Amino acid sequence: MTRQILHIWRSSSLRSRIGRRHLVWSAGIGIGLAIAYNAALPLVISTTDARATMERMLDGWSGGKSRIGGEPEIRFWPEPELTLSSATIETDESTPRPLAHIGRITASFSLLAALRGEPALDDIRFVDPVVTIERAADGTVNWKRPHWLSLPETTTEEDTPFGDITIENGRVRILDRMAGGGLDIDIPAISGTVKWPSFAERISAQLSTTIGGEAIDWALICDEPLALFAGRNASLRTSLTSAPLTFSFEGIGNLSMYPFASGHLQASAPSLSALLAWYRGTSSGTLPAGAFSIDAMVATGEKTLKLDDLQLVMGGATATGVLDIAFPAGDTPRVEGTLAFDRIDLNGITPPNAKSAGTSDPEWQMAESLFGAWRADVRLSSQEVLVGPLHLTEVAAGVMINGNRVSLDIGDSTYANGILSGRAVLSDKGPEHGGKLQMSLKDADFAAVLNSLGLKGPTPSGRGTLNLDLATDHPVWATGASDLSGRLTFSLANGSLAGFDANAFVDLVRRGEFFSLSEASDGAFDFQAADIEAIFGAGVARLNRANFTGPSGGMAITGVIPYRTGSLALAGTLENPTTVNQPLRFFVGGTWPNAVISPLSVLVEPQ
Repeated sequence: MTRQILHIWRSSSLRSRIGRRHLVWSAGIGIGLAIAYNAALPLVISTTDARATMERMLDGWSGGKSRIGGEPEIRFWPEPELTLSSATIETDESTPRPLAHIGRITASFSLLAALRGEPALDDIRFVDPVVTIERAADGTVNWKRPHWLSLPETTTEEDTPFGDITIENGRVRILDRMAGGGLDIDIPAISGTVKWPSFAERISAQLSTTIGGEAIDWALICDEPLALFAGRNASLRTSLTSAPLTFSFEGIGNLSMYPFASGHLQASAPSLSALLAWYRGTSSGTLPAGAFSIDAMVATGEKTLKLDDLQLVMGGATATGVLDIAFPAGDTPRVEGTLAFDRIDLNGITPPNAKSAGTSDPEWQMAESLFGAWRADVRLSSQEVLVGPLHLTEVAAGVMINGNRVSLDIGDSTYANGILSGRAVLSDKGPEHGGKLQMSLKDADFAAVLNSLGLKGPTPSGRGTLNLDLATDHPVWATGASDLSGRLTFSLANGSLAGFDANAFVDLVRRGEFFSLSEASDGAFDFQAADIEAIFGAGVARLNRANFTGPSGGMAITGVIPYRTGSLALAGTLENPTTVNQPLRFFVGGTWPNAVISPLSVLVEPQ
């Protein structure tokens, strides 16, 4: 009998019909329970309590007074969630000032806790929040110290109003209304998360935004966040990552009235000029395109910043050293220290445009800020320095800035196997008013010097000394040769005047005809001493003397050289064994190096 019943069960559709009915009933019961769940629970859980809970949390976080508008919405499927349409937070003052506005708030909560009348909100999401940080004309800041920063270090979980916070499309507005402030910053499109389970636990933040068309990611991790925000020391790690700039710091810090940091700092930019262009919002050719990076152990005091074990890379130059930066109250900021470079190439730097002087041009403002708002005493050294045609090695120098007075002193360097020293000083009125240059080159190989300058024609070679004093009242970056004035003295010993055949020159002068200096260029005029002095200004050099004395005679030249036009107007005499009783006199005209020689007899006795 049993076998027959089982056979009937298997062979018939009875089992399938009963199974389908069971499935339909189960689904219907589940749907009914869900409908009842969503319909009944809002009657049990008060939206007023939910709004009050969120307002208390916002008040506790901000230290201000919050106000939530609109009717809260509660959803229980697939998980309990509260939605608040908007919230405004203001200062708790007689005349409230805005702190923040939040477009929408969503949060999850524990159903059991809500049923017990203890709503606890978690996983909070702020949509379209706008935070305003404002310094009023009287110097007061709208954000005050919230009460939880004054809690003892032994705070319990019951005191903890934080959890996981997600931010979508946030904005931070920084407004400065103080006289002379004028700092307005607007950071839009901020998104990310802040996780802080409790006061006693780690806080971690991951936020991102876009500034100037570049995506920026910022991260912070602190194991003692309450100590950090309360102005006590705490270990932390923070970083900023973007295409134009990366930055990281790991060490000890606090956020007291005078923030403190001590630890390892790193910052780098693939291109210094691109970084400046991103900061300004427009392209710039002022700085070289090379990479920039800084790696140092940093320590800050109340108004000081010290960089130890500094490794600096800028525009292809690498330096190590120490820098001390001070911001004394009521005084000019000051920079002191030493930097040792491997190589400095100044040829890739384009100075600000002179046409922007006295305008609101950012490059000009930056130059004025650098020269007028800082004091500096920095010692520099470099294995080599490139400045125009000059190639200096083993350079020891110092930069001093005091108000508008800026000077560069080269105490020692090697150039053309000689010793180069000098000083460049900008005008006290600012770099747009020019400056002065003093330079001395001793015991140098002047064949190498003149060759590096690209001079052609008869040039003196030998070892000697050059002293040069220059001055200009034009903007230093717009100064040409005709804008300079000054004095030059030049002495050589045991050298020769290459490209000048004295015997051929004598023969050509005796002919009594005009001739080109190049016709007497196949030879050299040896001398035991050369003494040259010239003064110049307004585009004209006055050659007071150019005396060459050798074993076979001597030559002396005086006159003027209007170097604005490249022309010559010189008079000279030449003595050798064949002209002892009557030195040859001649006139030099034309342009250098294609000078034209006129024998004096041609000028005073025309045929």
